[in-house]
Amino acid sequence: MTAVTMQSIKHLINEVDFAGESFISINSMTNDQLLALFELGRNLELQNRDHWELFPGSIATLLFFQPSTRTRMSFQTAMQRLGGQVIVEASPQTSSSIAKEESLNDMMRCVAQYANVVVLRHPNADEAREAAGCAGATPVINGGWGHWEHPTQALLDLYTLWRKFGHIDGLKVTVAAADMIEARTGHSMAQGLARLGADVSIASPREKRVPSEVIENIRTNYPDARVEEVFDFEKDSFNQFIEDKDLVYLPGCSAPAGASAEAFKKVMDDYFVKHETLDAARERGHMIYVTHTLPRRAGEMDLAIDDTPNQLAFESILHSVSIRMALLAAILGN
Repeated sequence: MTAVTMQSIKHLINEVDFAGESFISINSMTNDQLLALFELGRNLELQNRDHWELFPGSIATLLFFQPSTRTRMSFQTAMQRLGGQVIVEASPQTSSSIAKEESLNDMMRCVAQYANVVVLRHPNADEAREAAGCAGATPVINGGWGHWEHPTQALLDLYTLWRKFGHIDGLKVTVAAADMIEARTGHSMAQGLARLGADVSIASPREKRVPSEVIENIRTNYPDARVEEVFDFEKDSFNQFIEDKDLVYLPGCSAPAGASAEAFKKVMDDYFVKHETLDAARERGHMIYVTHTLPRRAGEMDLAIDDTPNQLAFESILHSVSIRMALLAAILGN
């Protein structure tokens, strides 16, 4: 990387103006900061398969109390591409002092002394938020907390949409799941889309609607945002509903086990995106993109979509390293 390019990257980092801050929610940044972060990510794309010494000596510590493939590995890759180092605790329940009944707060107080930034994934959002407050001056990134938010997943999906269209304002997007209560990525994505000017519809069964705080936060803080809830589809009516959409966003959710599993799968089928719906739209000259946050289960979407120009799920994986590099760089600063 030339000195001129390095200077331009440092300028873009300054434009985000997020040095030393924690990224706890998709609302941790302003709209201007998000768009500046996207521009930084775009300029870092050429480096997402290369290595350069922008942050030598910096350490990111990953504390993952839940299984992860993409979030954990993309953060590891991003930090190492930036020239930093990574410490990973992927099974703290058995391999850390948590197994000896240490509190998460105490763990965070200690780990924060070792790291320049901490990425935390945890099944309990309240405990995670409290522990993040124990990190002192060390920034914390939410890598997925309970059923509350998964803001960096939404960040990479917003970025992918921005790269595809060049804008988010005015796009028609449906966020759909058989259970929007537990779809933490959907919570983050719906808020990010709405505040950046998309027309957002959140589709689910009425009894599994998105938590009220998500809608209330959008309407309170972004009164001009366009968001609606739509309920109780069947497969055909859902596919008719998405015929004019630019993106169908499938955040996935935790399918129950045992006797209720089969009933849940039937509800999942009501939000199944049919390959034929996308084909018909393309014949009319309209492209409906579809993305899933992964991992996915059989029955959540037509897997034939993977081999069409409509899929964005794996394109977003390509972009995940660039935008997480950008987030880490913005937090670490110059």
